[in-house]
Amino acid sequence: MPQSTSPLLKNDITEDEKRIYNAFLIASKRAKNKPFRLRNNFTDISDEVYINLKKLGAFFNHNQTISCGDFFWAPYEVYSKEEYFDLSFYNTRKAIIAYSQYMRKRETFDPDSDACIEGCKTALKNIYTFCLTHAITLNDYKNSSNPIPPFLLQLKEHTINFYVLHGLDIERRVKQIEPELLDFYTKDFYNLFYLTRTKFLTSNRLKTVIRDGLKIIEKKLLTFKQSNP
Repeated sequence: MPQSTSPLLKNDITEDEKRIYNAFLIASKRAKNKPFRLRNNFTDISDEVYINLKKLGAFFNHNQTISCGDFFWAPYEVYSKEEYFDLSFYNTRKAIIAYSQYMRKRETFDPDSDACIEGCKTALKNIYTFCLTHAITLNDYKNSSNPIPPFLLQLKEHTINFYVLHGLDIERRVKQIEPELLDFYTKDFYNLFYLTRTKFLTSNRLKTVIRDGLKIIEKKLLTFKQSNP
């Protein structure tokens, strides 16, 4: 009797999709403290994995500000590290809810923890990239007259966090924005704002890292603008 074969050739897995799968693999093994080996050969994956991987590829392509590492790790933090979340789970609404809850939880991490400091360094890079892309200075970024300033958009996308907002010292600009709009972009905005401000001001390491990083960014952006009038 001839062996059945899959109608899906699976020879069109992109490099991005391979990276997505391996980020999923890392999260699932990390949750169980198991060793792992990155997958290189994708020709023998099941039809179900192939279909779900293609869906996730489209999802991340449409939501490029979402870190696939954070997305795959989120349910283990929000639900349980004892569970196993297969690839199909990440194409559900429940996965998106877990990601949102996890990113919100990260906003109030211990400010002097290594994870928080690394996250803030990434946020600083994101601010620098945004300003460079839009040819604006750090002062332009902080004091934008747009009804929806760039820092609010980046906060919603989780590409920056509240600790970095405090380093920017933009409370006066924040108070010019309607509270309803702030809550629309970030739920319970003021609760998080004041909670993280206290943590920021009493931190031993974080406030120095952020303030020093912003000085470097400001200097680089001013130099770039002078070179490109």
